[in-house]
Amino acid sequence: MKLKEYRLVLLSGALIFVASLAWGHGDKKHQDSPRMSGHMAEMYQLKKQIPEEFQIMNRSPVRPDNESLANGKRLFGQHCAVCHGAEGKGDGPAAKALNPSPANFHDLKHSAIYGPGEKFWIIGNGTGKTGMPGLEKELTPKDRWDLVNHIYHLQGTAE
Repeated sequence: MKLKEYRLVLLSGALIFVASLAWGHGDKKHQDSPRMSGHMAEMYQLKKQIPEEFQIMNRSPVRPDNESLANGKRLFGQHCAVCHGAEGKGDGPAAKALNPSPANFHDLKHSAIYGPGEKFWIIGNGTGKTGMPGLEKELTPKDRWDLVNHIYHLQGTAE
């Protein structure tokens, strides 16, 4: 990561951290379920591994404008659609061979387990047990935020 990009990430993180002190974070609804599936348990295990500075990021520091969304869509097609499907429904050509199945970003209750900063971290670091690779070496921080913006756009929600 270049020094300029690193500074952008640090500055963005600091600004989001300060703002998030007033906003709270996370969606704990699934965690309270007495009958959590194995898949859900794995999602919460991963959530515990995500550093706190990413857990508290409640919005993307990159505005989801047309440029960001177009870049996010392009990157999604290159790096994500093979598993998650072109529309993010978890139905890409490789999905049938994966256990657990890739995330369906249109399942808003399921997708809400991870906030924007957590999604950013997962895109960079991967998920381990699910086989999702980390893309930190291939994508700039801005590209990763563009992907987060695109995921929210697929869901019809604004971040």
